[in-house]
Amino acid sequence: MNVPVVRLENVHAEYGSNEILKGISLTVEQNQRWAIIGRNGAGKSTLVKIVADLLHPGKGALDINGIPAQQYTAKKRAKIMAYVPQKPDGVIPYSVHDFVMLGRYCAMGFLGMPSQEDSVAVCEAINICDIGHLAGRRMNTLSGGELQRVLLAGAVAQQTPLLLLDEPTASLDPAHERLFFEAIARLNERRKLTIIMITHDINTALVQCSHVGALLNGQFIFTGTTMEFKTKCPAILKEIFDVDFERYISPDGKSEAFGAWSASCPQ
Repeated sequence: MNVPVVRLENVHAEYGSNEILKGISLTVEQNQRWAIIGRNGAGKSTLVKIVADLLHPGKGALDINGIPAQQYTAKKRAKIMAYVPQKPDGVIPYSVHDFVMLGRYCAMGFLGMPSQEDSVAVCEAINICDIGHLAGRRMNTLSGGELQRVLLAGAVAQQTPLLLLDEPTASLDPAHERLFFEAIARLNERRKLTIIMITHDINTALVQCSHVGALLNGQFIFTGTTMEFKTKCPAILKEIFDVDFERYISPDGKSEAFGAWSASCPQ
């Protein structure tokens, strides 16, 4: 029997007196790619930050590879999972190459000196994310799309089996969003990853992910495969966002998408 990569059981989380997560449970198996969707304030980022050990649950259990999360040291956790935020906190005073090398810290020896293996891992991460032309640039000179791919490269360099993405394309234009997910696709071809991604882009989630978790008011109202999710749309989307959605089928019938519809829009 396979041990789940991530298992949350009856997890609660609060900010002050405000309960954000209300007893959620989720099991993520190896090589699954989960999209977590929901309104602003539904608890999506709180969930992924709990898995990343950036927040601690008020109560409930979190197991990583069958081991209680609190038993992991920071360095051991960094060998298992990598986290990509929506945007970094503050200014990062490094070149792109040096920032990606920071992703190898958990693999470095006692003296913290990069090995040949570390250099190879960094080069691979830079190639996968197609940022070789940015390697000598300072982090504070990058555009939003460039920065997001560099953040991904730092996570890729860790060479972890679990990748956590917190709204990674929220501030990207369509062109940079495409480049970001092309990098994810290349990465997944080389290493079969387990991914948990927070997103507001429903249609990207249905294309990129194998499973969907839909949060409403701190609780899951749906967890399952993307195929199961499609059969329950647009009703689930209406329940979450309180907006009517319609299903659109491509002329060749090979793809579908969901779009919000408003009766107040001018005809």
